[in-house]
Amino acid sequence: MSDQSPSRPSASGVAPHGWALTLAVAALLILAGVWLHARPALNQSLFLGLNHAAGGPERATAGLWAGLSVAGLGLSATMMVLAADRTRRLAVSALLWGVPLTWLASSLPKALIHSPRPAAVLASGTFEVIGQPLLNAASMPSGHSLTAFVAATVLAGALGGAAWRRGLLFVLAAAVAFSRIAIGAHWPADVLAGSGLGLLVGRLTLALARRWPARWLNRPAAQRGLAVVELGLSVALLLQSTGLPVAAPVQWALAFMGLGSGLSRWRHASAEPGADQAVAKLVLPSLGAGLLLAMLLREGLGERLLAALAQVPGWAWPLAVAGLWGSYGLRAERLRREWGTWGRQHRPQDRMPSLADSVDLFLTHNAALLLLPMRAGEAGYPWLLHRRFGIPVAESVRSLVWLRLQDALVLGLLGLLGLAPGPFVLRLAAVAGIVFALWAVLPRLSRQLGQWWPRWQALQGTLVAHRGDLSGWLLCVGNWLLKLAVLGGVLALLAGLPVWQGWSAALAGELAAALPIQAPAGLGSYEAAIWAAGQWVGAAVSPTLLASSALAVHALGFVTALLTPLLYRALSWALARRVRPAGDSSVGP
Repeated sequence: MSDQSPSRPSASGVAPHGWALTLAVAALLILAGVWLHARPALNQSLFLGLNHAAGGPERATAGLWAGLSVAGLGLSATMMVLAADRTRRLAVSALLWGVPLTWLASSLPKALIHSPRPAAVLASGTFEVIGQPLLNAASMPSGHSLTAFVAATVLAGALGGAAWRRGLLFVLAAAVAFSRIAIGAHWPADVLAGSGLGLLVGRLTLALARRWPARWLNRPAAQRGLAVVELGLSVALLLQSTGLPVAAPVQWALAFMGLGSGLSRWRHASAEPGADQAVAKLVLPSLGAGLLLAMLLREGLGERLLAALAQVPGWAWPLAVAGLWGSYGLRAERLRREWGTWGRQHRPQDRMPSLADSVDLFLTHNAALLLLPMRAGEAGYPWLLHRRFGIPVAESVRSLVWLRLQDALVLGLLGLLGLAPGPFVLRLAAVAGIVFALWAVLPRLSRQLGQWWPRWQALQGTLVAHRGDLSGWLLCVGNWLLKLAVLGGVLALLAGLPVWQGWSAALAGELAAALPIQAPAGLGSYEAAIWAAGQWVGAAVSPTLLASSALAVHALGFVTALLTPLLYRALSWALARRVRPAGDSSVGP
């Protein structure tokens, strides 16, 4: 390719044809917005048509449009850019220019044009309003549209990737822009002009960041400073009053995302860029989870949830926590037997995890699974076993695979029992038939396969080995039955469901928690699965009540799983202090 190739980057690092396309599209959008603004009758007519087509506050789409509007806030966009750029850090450098330029590009035209909002011009009831109506005279241009397109342009230019991924960013930005019409906050002219300005500001901030890169951001102290900024933005987003109560789940999801991103950035401040790049995968699942929850819960979440909580007897909560602790104990005993058997066969002279060690191991691993995205917390299991007991990583990975296969099989059979169509007797007979076939037929098939394919025999020997005993299966089944009894019972009490429907819905939530792609702690997908299962089994309650009850059950499991390790460590430390000899001044158990 010659040096005169049209794809050659300019001094700013942006291909000339890229600048030309951006300028053309931006100019077209801005001119269309100005032209439409100069024709109030056409602007109003187009607004009313689009606004009514969006659905209004009574439809499930109200949560979608309100949530997208919250995603277009400056706080939200800044947090998503910070979480997404973990490797090159060009997008983070662009923020240093983008934040003031975006504010200026939004505030200056608003002050000069002084355009009234739709709610200040149109009569009440002639258009749909989601959330609190805006009555100020700061409509032109749309700041949310501008911010969304700045963030999309910066991320597309800084992170690169496949064309469809870059295109998805602009689709999301366009959805944010349309949401301002859908909730009744902006005219179409405002949205068009804001989108065009966002493209220009985004390109400009990228060019400035490439021309004067903030290399000092690679320093550990700067990364820790950014981590503090992310944590502060998460708190600020949680506390901000958006005027859109239906979009509260998006605030929660994005704040949780920012919290995880900030903690990860602090921990990896001294590492090479990209050491925590898995955090970037938090952004879209977190946003999607928040939007899904907002669509399910709609308005009145607080009132409905409080009313449901008031119907639950006080004794049910400590009993539920005790039941969850019982399920933790069963899983810990499962781990103790797993490594006790392995140790007697391979390292009889070494210390293997005791029951207390296994409880601590499970609680730590479980908390990591909840806090880290994309099931990255699974890596904590082999890491902890190797660090504390010197168990080879390959052996602990085989153990993890086996445990997950056991869980999947047990949950799958319970799912067949609780969610498959048909009479319960037939479902029970089907489950019993499958269990018998696995017990009686599968070993013979496995031996036959080993004769045909010797590698299978070696794989089976390393994976199954000592793990075929009945006690491990009974502990696995007991754990899931106890956990589902607790969560299903609380769900039934909250939503006023029959016990079997609550159990089936809770089972669907646990099946969804096994998905590999989801927001932290399964936020959104867990509630959606319970809502869908409720419709499947014919739950005679409103979808909003069912979704809010699912959120309460999810919060019960999440908070219990996070607080229990802290309580367990504190109790272990206190007991160790009591039994320590008087002359021993060491710290810790």
